[in-house]
Amino acid sequence: MEIGIVGLSGSGKTTIFNALTGSEAEVSGFSGAKKDPNIAQVKVPDERLDMLSGMYNPKKTTPAIIQYVDLGGGLSAREEKDSLESILRLLRPCDALVHVVRCFEFAGQAPDPQADFENFEAELLLTDQVIVERRLERMEKELKKGKKGNPREFELLKRAYALLDQGRALREDEEIREAPELKGYTFLSAKPCIVVLNLGEEVEPGSVDLSLPEGIPLVKIKGSLEMELSELDSEEAELFRKDMGIEEPATHMLIRESYRLLGLISFFTVGDDEVKAWTIVKGTPAQKAAGRIHSDIERGFIRAEVVAFDDLIEAGSYQAAQKAGKVRLEGKEYIVQDGDVINFRFNV
Repeated sequence: MEIGIVGLSGSGKTTIFNALTGSEAEVSGFSGAKKDPNIAQVKVPDERLDMLSGMYNPKKTTPAIIQYVDLGGGLSAREEKDSLESILRLLRPCDALVHVVRCFEFAGQAPDPQADFENFEAELLLTDQVIVERRLERMEKELKKGKKGNPREFELLKRAYALLDQGRALREDEEIREAPELKGYTFLSAKPCIVVLNLGEEVEPGSVDLSLPEGIPLVKIKGSLEMELSELDSEEAELFRKDMGIEEPATHMLIRESYRLLGLISFFTVGDDEVKAWTIVKGTPAQKAAGRIHSDIERGFIRAEVVAFDDLIEAGSYQAAQKAGKVRLEGKEYIVQDGDVINFRFNV
């Protein structure tokens, strides 16, 4: 999973990036100056993986990974075409966006998080509108020359333009959001979005709120404080969090919300060599889940040996789970459940 961190200049995007990833990327301040993107990977915390690793004592334990991309500078559809397209290239592979909103005084400017959210959301919509407008103009020229083009794509783009013109994000329309004809356009307002309210250390989380469109979750993080805590060893950071009344690291909150928003779950493969977590979309059938491991396993899929995580832990071992009748043979249409421990049988 890849998540892009975006927001207005000075919102603290890089501070949040450092807090989430434990990186030491340079914070550029409020100047709005462009900088290269920061990219880092974070291991997804999962107690189930730790317990399975303790059971199997493998040579290697591999958690699921999230990659965060901190976009340099701001985002504006009014920028030069080349600059805008370079931004889109960075955000194209992202599964979701984290929109950082400032809630601290900086350079003498008081925070106005509601206005900041709305202004940046308007930039997302305008960026998409520019892309739709360009494409519609080209398609209309082609139609005048007698080229048929793709009628469904043309109609979807017209609907998308009308939606954007009303000041509504494309993520609000499921058909537009999921249409295969529009997948290549990288519409930013169609991507799932989480808003991170970046609180100053003096701001109490319950003292400020945002009015957000339906379907956009809000996570409140004291970015500077979390960045400092990320630089400590885990035990020391945990003690500080307890003293400050912080229940869990910012990373855990945001990853959990990301999984929920994107409808993601984890299944596990186990063995003496490796215990590994795999991320899939909820509702994925077994054969498709096998493809996450290797295309050959998907192509040669025969059966999946499945045991639920809770059943395996309760039994104490895979062999005991088998004797208790908790290990099942499932076919290619079986819908993988969160926490399933799976051994795929295949032949190629």
